[in-house]
Amino acid sequence: MADGSTLPKGAQTKILRLEDAEHQAQALISSTVRRISELERLLMNNLDGERADAVREEIALLRQRQDEHSDRHRNAADVNSAVRRWLSMLPANAVLSDAKRAKVRPKGDESYQTAIDRVRREIAGLISERFRVEQAGLPMEEIRAKARDWVARCAKTARPRITATHSEFAISFDVFDERASVPLHDMAAIMAFLYPERFLKRIDDVIEQMPKPTLAMTAEQKVKRLREIKDSLLLLENQEEMLISLAEEQGQIIARRATASPAAILGLVVDRNKTTAA
Repeated sequence: MADGSTLPKGAQTKILRLEDAEHQAQALISSTVRRISELERLLMNNLDGERADAVREEIALLRQRQDEHSDRHRNAADVNSAVRRWLSMLPANAVLSDAKRAKVRPKGDESYQTAIDRVRREIAGLISERFRVEQAGLPMEEIRAKARDWVARCAKTARPRITATHSEFAISFDVFDERASVPLHDMAAIMAFLYPERFLKRIDDVIEQMPKPTLAMTAEQKVKRLREIKDSLLLLENQEEMLISLAEEQGQIIARRATASPAAILGLVVDRNKTTAA
């Protein structure tokens, strides 16, 4: 889509804050590295001085903080990259608006970190369920119904062509297996035409021997559940982002997930029904 100026004000503000977080983390890395260098020079000039042990401890602490700042910068950079990539993939005429702020607070004695961890566990659970639903097999009865439909279609395609004139009588099955490298009659279609009940009975026997899926859902059930999971995930990710933002207001920095929904991070609603073709 077009540049950030086309975004709602709330999203523009969030992008600036995300960029600030990345720059601040980089600045902390730089200042920490400089301080470590200063202390190392001080230590080299006086290895056995009274403050030598204290300087060594401070250098070790600063190196630990440097790693923390690096992790924070890496996370912020990954989040910003994901957000920019998502925005670049939106249609230029996408209709965007600020989402309604979710009303969420930590429960009971929860800290912000504990509340976010709880929400993230729920998100992980839904993502796992989404994968299971996507991989769900068909119920056996629906497989049988599809087999009946398949046999019926085959029987129609294999209906023979009968030639009967005063000088000729012939019957031919002009149906061929499209998968064969040379012309071969489609025997399954011919059998479906000649012996539909017996053919279907043998297919049912094979279906009965198939391994039963761990999770079985009809196509309609799968579409419905995936839509419910999508809506629930969006709600939870909005809650997650709100808790992170509230923690930031209290001076507590909690890393965002780089895999979180950019729409939730930016607090955006994309109205695809109003988006028209360019």
